[in-house]
Amino acid sequence: MTNRLLLTGANGFLGRAFARAAAPGMEIVTVSGRRHTVADELALDLRDKDSVRAVIRKIRPTHVVNFSSLGVTRDTSTLADLLAVNTIGALNLVEALTEEGLAAHTVLFGTAYEYADSSERLDESARLEPQSPYAISKTTLHYALREYDGVAPLTFLRLFNVFGVGEPAERLIPFIARKARNGEEIPLTGGEQQRDFMFVDDLIAILHRLVALPVASSTGLRTINVGTGEGTSLRTFIGLVARALELQGLAPKLNFGALPYRKQDPMRCVADNAKLLDLLGDLPRTDLSHAVELTVQALYEH
Repeated sequence: MTNRLLLTGANGFLGRAFARAAAPGMEIVTVSGRRHTVADELALDLRDKDSVRAVIRKIRPTHVVNFSSLGVTRDTSTLADLLAVNTIGALNLVEALTEEGLAAHTVLFGTAYEYADSSERLDESARLEPQSPYAISKTTLHYALREYDGVAPLTFLRLFNVFGVGEPAERLIPFIARKARNGEEIPLTGGEQQRDFMFVDDLIAILHRLVALPVASSTGLRTINVGTGEGTSLRTFIGLVARALELQGLAPKLNFGALPYRKQDPMRCVADNAKLLDLLGDLPRTDLSHAVELTVQALYEH
């Protein structure tokens, strides 16, 4: 029997990338918000229980990957908005599956910024101390999912710093590229923050492998960090972006120290990905400099 995967948030950065990567033996059915649907794509509003139940009854998925989310790129959403979609909306999806008697392997996403600032690599047992509204909404979801332990097979993935081709214009690389193209000074913090950068192609390959793993006979919630396990300073990463832009004939005017560090941003956020390694063995890893070059090149190809 063909597995059927329900993919929500199909028009987002990660949703589009996931849908493009074909999965053998897996039929992918994409859904997006009502205002963003494309031809032949189902509409889904996670805040509307009836909408969620109708989609679940129609598709009857064996797998679910929920990319629907607000606030990833520091938009103007309020905490109430974020909780409505990122927390309650995701729970509506899980509840609809259980009410329909579907033991679909469901993958939901958190963020590395749920964790407290730490000089050590962060494993899944590290202390949670979310500072931003987005991180608060994701931590609340994680706690709420514990109510379904033993009821449904759930995987909660805390993503570290994902970047790559197709990322929103508000993200760091497109922002720097836009400023460089306009010949404007680029105000930055001191850049001492340590981050765990993962290229989107590597993440998508990992996600497809995780989804394809057989679900354990006993249902429950498992939490997994998804990162490279290596820290890179923001200053170093931006330096790679600047060199990639120079290859495009630009001369970015970087001004490190022009902005203060954000109080809600940890100075170090690097994954301990031992659990992920145990599950998958080896992990795909694109060279960071090459991944940045690919991302910058794509900005000038469209």
